[in-house]
Amino acid sequence: MAIELNPLHTLSNYAEQYGVDKRLRLFDIFTPKTAGDIATHIHQDLEFKNAYVDDGEFKLISTEDLQALGTQKQQALTQRIYKQASEGVGFLYSKSDIYDNPTDFTLSQQVWQWLNSKAVLEGIRAMTGIDDINGANAQATRYYPGHFLTRHNDVNDKDNRRVAYVLNFTPKWHPDWGGLLQFYHDNGNPKDTWVPIFNSLALFDVTHPHAVSYVAPFARHPRLAITGWFTAKK
Repeated sequence: MAIELNPLHTLSNYAEQYGVDKRLRLFDIFTPKTAGDIATHIHQDLEFKNAYVDDGEFKLISTEDLQALGTQKQQALTQRIYKQASEGVGFLYSKSDIYDNPTDFTLSQQVWQWLNSKAVLEGIRAMTGIDDINGANAQATRYYPGHFLTRHNDVNDKDNRRVAYVLNFTPKWHPDWGGLLQFYHDNGNPKDTWVPIFNSLALFDVTHPHAVSYVAPFARHPRLAITGWFTAKK
């Protein structure tokens, strides 16, 4: 099974639009069938771990190991994570890293190959005016009720991040469920909000402060995406 793109978009054509605020949203990236197949693949086939911050350290734990902690320790961990979040620090969500693997023909690997294709990288360079972009990394993310990502920017000199991206694959999402990509002014005041619309692509400069709002307990589906950064690899 090969991914099929909607031929509508040529990234270099969006340079003027992106240049207004170094942000851009595009819709209907893949054909509807391909987008639906990717959503199913992310949710059913990938192995996720729970990512969070605890006492200032990034942690990853499998669902099995989390359950093995027992109810009391799980609750204590959640309370610590939420306490840090109340102070504007941290995150909690599920992730599955996607790496280059030429022998892997799964849909997530094909998305990675598309992101790193000559056409996409040339288009991103032309659109953003950032000439040293030469690759992209990727992770699948899955937000369940209680998950969140507090306000931050994506500047990371070690990884040479240049432009962040979010490919949304949740077939049905209601804004009241949370999980919204919220942008902020530098002073912390909200700027605007992007709903995770199915089969859309969000692109933004890594200097933009942003967050993913808390997913409500009544959200009916997990929030699915492939996210990462276009980078200047050394």
